[in-house]
Amino acid sequence: MKKKITLGKGAGIALAAFVGLGVLGAVVGEEEKAPVAGPEAVASPSPEEKAPAVDVSGEAQEEKASKEPRKAVDEAGEQQPEDGEQQPEDGELPGMVGENLQFAQDSAQAAGFYVLDDQDASGLGRFQVMDRNWTVCSQEPEPGTYPVDTKVTFYAVKTGESC
Repeated sequence: MKKKITLGKGAGIALAAFVGLGVLGAVVGEEEKAPVAGPEAVASPSPEEKAPAVDVSGEAQEEKASKEPRKAVDEAGEQQPEDGEQQPEDGELPGMVGENLQFAQDSAQAAGFYVLDDQDASGLGRFQVMDRNWTVCSQEPEPGTYPVDTKVTFYAVKTGESC
């Protein structure tokens, strides 16, 4: 059995006013749009646009960039500090094999290492969602003294699995 829904006189007027204001707002809020130009209407750059960007000293940025010395890069693609630049400080990376992954990450950060990665040592490519439920099988690099910006990777399996 279907029920018929009726609106009272006041509700009908309110609904009509609401709809009317919405239509009026759409018409009043409509802005005049400029026609879109095709590719033939695109002008070539003016001489000012062709000129190289100039910084505060008045020197062209392209020329300035070529005058700046390039930083040396090692085989791993990491920038080597130039003379006068500070070398990253060294930290003592602890051995974390056998520990739970969360503890290993916390210990590495306490030693100053913040570039961390973790991988599934089983080869299944699983993500370590709950780090406390994973056990570290190996780490790269091995325990020792390294610059603190060295990437540290922990290879782990779920707790209870063998490495």
